[in-house]
Amino acid sequence: MPLIGDGTAQAIHSFAIAHAWLTPIVVVVTAVCIGLCPLALIIVWIRDRTLRAAVATLLGLTVADKLCHYLSELHHVSRPFVALHFTPLFPHADNNSFPSSTVAFAAVVATIVLLAWRRLGIMLAVGTVIIAVGCVYVGVHYIEDVVVGAALGIGCGAVFWLALGPPPVGRFLGAIEERLPGARATSPRTPR
Repeated sequence: MPLIGDGTAQAIHSFAIAHAWLTPIVVVVTAVCIGLCPLALIIVWIRDRTLRAAVATLLGLTVADKLCHYLSELHHVSRPFVALHFTPLFPHADNNSFPSSTVAFAAVVATIVLLAWRRLGIMLAVGTVIIAVGCVYVGVHYIEDVVVGAALGIGCGAVFWLALGPPPVGRFLGAIEERLPGARATSPRTPR
């Protein structure tokens, strides 16, 4: 059972039902925020032409996925709509709720982009919060699910971003970047 409890999930669901006009807005805004994650990575790649963000993201997403799977095997939590017997406001399988892999993946990307390009990273961090709220609002996750998912994503993103910067890995990635088509003649700009 979740720490905050079914009462909170039930209260959120009751609010959502009472304000049905808000549900399509929440679903669309959440979907847009999810779609911004890969778009942001493309923007960072075009802007800097460095491999660090791409490799850190690939590794961060892979490890976050494995950790989410491991934790879901270790601790099963039925989704709120299953435990509380209501129809979710967004169709979803009735598999394990804990932790939120969607929020974890968004947090990985937001963390790496934040470290590579602050302005866009702040937008993605806000987007990750919106995704988390949306997942709770439609009844597919508890608050704890999205908090743990965000923590996993932030940790994985930060670890791989930091691990790929210093020598020898940073030099190795730099040598590969120099051989890529469209590589920058100078070093990438500092984060903004």
